Amino acid sequence: MSASVASNVSNYLLAKSVKPLSNPLAWSDEKILDTVYITHVHTGERYDVESLFNLTSNIIKRSTAIADSVTIKTGTPIGFIEDKAPISGFEPPFRRLKQISSQMFSTVRGEHHAHITTMSILEQLKSYTWDGKAIVALAAFSLEYGHFWHLVQTPSGDQLGRSLAQMNKVQSIEKNRQAIADYNSLVKNLLFAVECITELEKLSTKGYETKDVPDLYLAMKEIPVAVYWAIITAVICSNHMDLLVGDSEEREAISSFEAKLASIVSKLKARLTSSRQKISELEDYWKRLRVFQTPTQIVEVIKALIFHNENQDHSVYDGLNRQMVSINVLRRKYVLLFISGLDNIRDEIRLLNSIYIGLQEDPLEVKGYRKEDFKILWIPIVDEWTLLHKAEFDNLKLDMPWYVVEYFKPLAGIRLIREFLNYKNKPILPVLNPQGSDGSTVNLNGSIVNPNAMHMIFVWGIDAFPFRPTDDESLTQKWNWFWSEIRKVYPRLQDIIKKDTFIFIYGGTDPKFMQEFSIAVEKIRRHEIIKKAEAVIEHYPLAKEDSTIVPSFWRGIGNLLSIMNQKTHKDPTIMNEKTHNEQTIYEIESLIRLKHSWVLMSKGPNVKLLGRGDRMLATAVDFEIWKEKVLEKAGFDVAFKEYYDRRGGEFPDDDCAVLQLENYPADTCGPIYCPDQCGRYMEIASVSYKCCHGHADHHNLDAPDHSGTVQIEKRS
Repeated sequence: MSASVASNVSNYLLAKSVKPLSNPLAWSDEKILDTVYITHVHTGERYDVESLFNLTSNIIKRSTAIADSVTIKTGTPIGFIEDKAPISGFEPPFRRLKQISSQMFSTVRGEHHAHITTMSILEQLKSYTWDGKAIVALAAFSLEYGHFWHLVQTPSGDQLGRSLAQMNKVQSIEKNRQAIADYNSLVKNLLFAVECITELEKLSTKGYETKDVPDLYLAMKEIPVAVYWAIITAVICSNHMDLLVGDSEEREAISSFEAKLASIVSKLKARLTSSRQKISELEDYWKRLRVFQTPTQIVEVIKALIFHNENQDHSVYDGLNRQMVSINVLRRKYVLLFISGLDNIRDEIRLLNSIYIGLQEDPLEVKGYRKEDFKILWIPIVDEWTLLHKAEFDNLKLDMPWYVVEYFKPLAGIRLIREFLNYKNKPILPVLNPQGSDGSTVNLNGSIVNPNAMHMIFVWGIDAFPFRPTDDESLTQKWNWFWSEIRKVYPRLQDIIKKDTFIFIYGGTDPKFMQEFSIAVEKIRRHEIIKKAEAVIEHYPLAKEDSTIVPSFWRGIGNLLSIMNQKTHKDPTIMNEKTHNEQTIYEIESLIRLKHSWVLMSKGPNVKLLGRGDRMLATAVDFEIWKEKVLEKAGFDVAFKEYYDRRGGEFPDDDCAVLQLENYPADTCGPIYCPDQCGRYMEIASVSYKCCHGHADHHNLDAPDHSGTVQIEKRS
């Protein structure tokens, strides 16, 4: 050992107060960590340790291959070893390597001496990264180790090489093959340990979060201890190199460090394998996530959710034709993605069947969207496909005329489904765009138009088409005006409409109709079918409790219509896209037209149907005819409306009648359109008004003494 090195070691021992006779093989990992961590300085500076490791790896691999060929006559042929290329122009830290190499090879045998040298090396390399420390120590060892095995191959004509080989006693390697094999095994494990340390350090710089790659986080806490054992093993190998030429039989240290390093390697390998797997899964998740977050063909989006291999058969089951078809049938389509387990989804299936039927019915284009462009696809979520699960799946798909994913392997995008689509083991219905953002939809994240349309479809059915969040908002707000007026005259309905209850509110000028409808609804709400469907039905005839409610209610409706007409002049030729005000006017006029006999059905605050009294009564009276539909369809309201629509032809529209509105402002008297089906202009028949001061205007002595009624008569 040189004087400078000896001085460094002495100073280090004095500074750190290391006990010279301690044996690190008996220490715990915690003690090792506490001991080595004080030598480390975080500078943020990185050296080109990768190129140094590549050079060192080339030396070690070829040297161990030569050793194998000498001792066991087998192993990887040297010509088949692939060298790792260092970065062009790389210059190794020669002086530092020679200094550390000299220090290691001159260390006195014994675990405590090896520990002292190891701590000295760590002190010298305190500003290096942890993998850098291990690589430099391994490179320093490889200088002598590689030189020795290179001399073994010296050609007979190389006199200088032969002389050097003789000086290094290369000719004696045949004497102690077992010792060489043991020594060689330790060197191989040492290289593998440093390789694992290097790979783990490299992965740690890529910024993965602890929750995503937990084993990488744990490995980084264990790396300093692993580095210590790698360096001390390199020291042990250095001061036992005379085993290769038979000058020593002291193999106990080799065996002890072989066992210790093997346990370190086993732990590092497990951490590395787990981290690689998690990172691979994470990268795959990110790749699939990018498909959702950028404008992408819908087929590619669905592939990202389901299939692992791009080259495998991408087919789905066509429930209408009972056969497997290419997933390309969904190309350029909006897809209602039904995601669920296999249990308790009969209600959702009935609901989606009603949507499927609604997509085939008139009108075939709504709000600029064609119904034929919307398809339904079921993705069943099953943790493990047993024979029982497959049988239940086959049973369920018989009731599905739409498309079904028939894929009995773990879904490639299951994490995407759970985390990005927010599937929590309850059925959801995301609506996906044909090509990401096309400028005409509310696009939340790339291909997602609506993250979950299940609730709005349960509430509104096919009326929710095309199933955007704005459609739900529009439908919800559409009847706010009605509830506002009802609450004014019927305050106790405030709490009722907040519940998930079916509500009938009805009124009219015919007492017989009011009585018959009450009786019919009361029979329905007590029926066994309704109890089985767990539906709750309430009914409220307007003015049953207080006759003053009726004029007050209609006065409020008239005032509301006058206010809305001041804000909007609607064009009756535009029927597809109405402003909110125009839609409100249309609904108010529809109610006014039915003033003499009307029924409104809602589910909570969500109005499902406003209809003529006689037609609504006929539907209620015929409940025995359509009662089974309550269980077959998506609910009582869907079954009721379906039968109501079916009987429409039996109740022709009445002739247009006179529309009378009290307190209608004179400055909004024209033009107004007929609230009946004809939609023609209404002409003003007469207007009378009174001075706002309550007395005759001095400019018009003939002004009437009382404010009059605005009477608007529609003429054919």
